[in-house]
Amino acid sequence: MDARTPRQSESIVADLMMPHHANGLKQPSVFGGVVMSMVDRCAALAAMRHSGGQVTTLSIDRILFKEPIRVGELAEVRSRVVFVGTTSLAVVSDVFAENVSTGAKRHTNECWLTFVHLDENGKPTPVPPLLLETENDQHLHDQAAKRRAQSLADAR
Repeated sequence: MDARTPRQSESIVADLMMPHHANGLKQPSVFGGVVMSMVDRCAALAAMRHSGGQVTTLSIDRILFKEPIRVGELAEVRSRVVFVGTTSLAVVSDVFAENVSTGAKRHTNECWLTFVHLDENGKPTPVPPLLLETENDQHLHDQAAKRRAQSLADAR
């Protein structure tokens, strides 16, 4: 099984936010669930690109909505694999909102997810190793390792 880099797993999902995505408040912003769905899909694509097969979401770690995304903005999710275990993959996703008229972009969210690679029978199966290329790759890998250790400790 050949090692793959985080860059090779990079995935982007983007969608123009429309009125049916809104929460109905006086100052409408996009429902958090809409953003979470985009994050899960984009992160799954990154995990599939790295693993070369099917994956299932194991967990979505804390998601913080730092800024609202407004109707009329382009919501963009960028995901990449940052850590692998034997059968699991950690993915970090960054969410941006873009004013398509001006091109101004804001970072609105960051989310960490864990996926499990599945064989054709739906059983966990090994994933390729991760080859870190940059200092940022190493930094994100170290963060993911700490999160994984905490998650395993919490599960006991």
